[in-house]
Amino acid sequence: MARRISVDVLRGFALLGIGIVNLPYLAQPLAAQLGSPEGGLDLVAKGIVSLLCEGKFFVLFSFLFGWGFGVQLASAERAGVPAGPRYRARLIALGLFGVAHAVAVFPGDILLAYALLGAGLWTLRDASVPRLRRIALSMVPLAALAFAALGFLDALSGDMAQAEAAMTGDGYRGSYLDATAQRLADWPVTLVVVALFNGPLAFGAFCLGLAAYKSGFFDAGSPAFSVLARRLPLLLAVALPVNGVYAAAILGFLPDGWPSYLGFAALALGAPTLAAVYVAIVVRLAPRLGFLAPVGSMPLTGYIAQGLLAGAIFHGWGLGLFDTLGNAALVAVACLIWLVVTLAAMLWRRRWARGPFDAALRATATRLVRAT
Repeated sequence: MARRISVDVLRGFALLGIGIVNLPYLAQPLAAQLGSPEGGLDLVAKGIVSLLCEGKFFVLFSFLFGWGFGVQLASAERAGVPAGPRYRARLIALGLFGVAHAVAVFPGDILLAYALLGAGLWTLRDASVPRLRRIALSMVPLAALAFAALGFLDALSGDMAQAEAAMTGDGYRGSYLDATAQRLADWPVTLVVVALFNGPLAFGAFCLGLAAYKSGFFDAGSPAFSVLARRLPLLLAVALPVNGVYAAAILGFLPDGWPSYLGFAALALGAPTLAAVYVAIVVRLAPRLGFLAPVGSMPLTGYIAQGLLAGAIFHGWGLGLFDTLGNAALVAVACLIWLVVTLAAMLWRRRWARGPFDAALRATATRLVRAT
């Protein structure tokens, strides 16, 4: 039970990082994301977010998705029912929620990608732990190529930023319908970004999560967790400088061309190593971080709620603060939104076992199973 609480605490912690990374894309024009802030404090904030947050928390969530897949397989086996129909229905429901989330809340949605990548994970349900780890490792060079490609596209987009009216995000300054139209216009670009930025590392983390379940990673006295904890100094020694190179590329401190592209590619190693550091530290501190468990137990609700609150604050249909705050202020706002969602989850769990969107996802999947 204690280690299961650790999983929820990890999810609650990951929601904070996800919110910090995603908020600028809800609160600022895309053009603002393609350059470095002029103000010193905003520059430092963007550097810290690049160093400590970007790419790390979706890896953590993906790891827990893979672990949860292992839980679903074991649950179906105990119940004596085939896991395939339930899992297939859950992926379809997740994909539907992803499309709705991208159109209604945030075009940078990752739920649809999870649904598609989850189909690939199904083919590895019987894979051994060593094979799953090898597949995860093979995703690192693939991710490096994808990140290098994103670096090239970032440079290309930066050159075009002043000429591209779509990068101003004017639709987010208007009504909810205007914002929806803007999200639809942005979605083709964000689909490409999500595929490159999230795809390879997310699938690798899926595999590691399933391997973690099979090796009893979250069990009390787990040898697998002990190995990770012993490697914490080594992981830190790798993660901090490698992510520092990535942050330098994001801030434009590296020369244009291949040095910058290699800086982007460094995230392929930096993201999973720092995510592993976070896992080791948060699991160790989980008994003291129990307040994160309620929101972590309803991750879909927390994820969507953060985007809805951000829209209410920054878009024209809400407070209309779009493009008024710098990066440093946005970090503070993201933390405040996360705190509100975390407190709301604590109150919600006093009466209900699941978050509203999590319950809706489960109900949709159940209906799909019955329909087939």
